[in-house]
Amino acid sequence: MSKRRLVDTNLIVRYLVQDHERHAKAAGKLFDACDRGDVVIVVLSVVLAESVFVLDSFYEHTRRDIASALGRLISSPGVEISGTAIHLDALDRYRRTKMHFVDSLIAATAAAEDTPVASFDQDFRKFTDVRVENE
Repeated sequence: MSKRRLVDTNLIVRYLVQDHERHAKAAGKLFDACDRGDVVIVVLSVVLAESVFVLDSFYEHTRRDIASALGRLISSPGVEISGTAIHLDALDRYRRTKMHFVDSLIAATAAAEDTPVASFDQDFRKFTDVRVENE
């Protein structure tokens, strides 16, 4: 049985950005162990959301690059995130629109679960597979 590790945003960011040599190396070792099947990396939804925020706001990466890198990461064998398909859809919606990632995640969840969104945000109405009902 593989060991499990809940990862924090800073570990994901250091792994992807490689801007702190010691931290990037340690993060790389953990992801290498994951690739070998020695450890399972668990990514919480809130950590993915914070990773998007940090990569966008602080590092100013493009939406396309953020969605691509994080999509590959959460699709990797040995990486677990509850509702992988919903998170991949959310990353795609984030990439294609100007919506914040959390709103993209709400839209992806609403579409997957066929559940209306209660919101005053008109952006949700742009998705044909998302219903908005405030009653």
